[in-house]
Amino acid sequence: MLKMFLMQIQFLTRIPVPVKIKFDERKFAKSMVLSPAVGLLIGIITGFVYYLAQMTDKQIFAAVMAVAAETAVTGGLHLDGLADTFDGIFSNRPKNRILSIMKDSRIGTNGTIALILVILLKTALLVSINSPGLILYLFALPAVSRMNILWMAGTSAYASRDGMGKSVVKYTDIKEIITGTLIACVISAVFFRWAAFAVVPAAVIFALLFCAYVKRKIGGITGDIIGAVIELTEIVVLFILLLWQL
Repeated sequence: MLKMFLMQIQFLTRIPVPVKIKFDERKFAKSMVLSPAVGLLIGIITGFVYYLAQMTDKQIFAAVMAVAAETAVTGGLHLDGLADTFDGIFSNRPKNRILSIMKDSRIGTNGTIALILVILLKTALLVSINSPGLILYLFALPAVSRMNILWMAGTSAYASRDGMGKSVVKYTDIKEIITGTLIACVISAVFFRWAAFAVVPAAVIFALLFCAYVKRKIGGITGDIIGAVIELTEIVVLFILLLWQL
């Protein structure tokens, strides 16, 4: 279990792990069940940075620093997937061309717009949620978003011939979905409190709807699409939290 957790830290973050772990495709895929726990680790780092930045009494500065901290910890992994997804899915091209665009390392107009809007929306929502519990929300936010890795992989086909996400889709089933969701639910209950009853279902519904949309486009998901959903889920969760405090 510890090796599985360290494997996910290596993959989902840029946190140095001074342990050499032999890569195994099946074990890597199965270790995704711990992605919400790694999300909590990311959230703790993000929340700590937010707490320090908030000492300036400038909410906008604290929000920007929180977004920057999460991006730094993950190395922009999911933002890269977001940009590639929007460049491909919204190119209005045939399936093969969409997949080719998504594999291209260059960023296009749609991807650039998506990155700007997501970063702006996340920052604006953090500023708008005027709650002393916001730091606790930041702890749990990445955990809930990474829960959707399991929901997407366990309910979708893989659209491309290759890619790291292919093994995750292949080896993720109902057991992993339930286990990962339970971990995310516990984390949500601790930090979101009663709002967890709205946050978790909203996150899952969004992921399933997005899956259905891309399935019509390319017949399934890819690693980039999983990354995009992680980023967009955080927007959904923050929006639900904003509505919850009204």
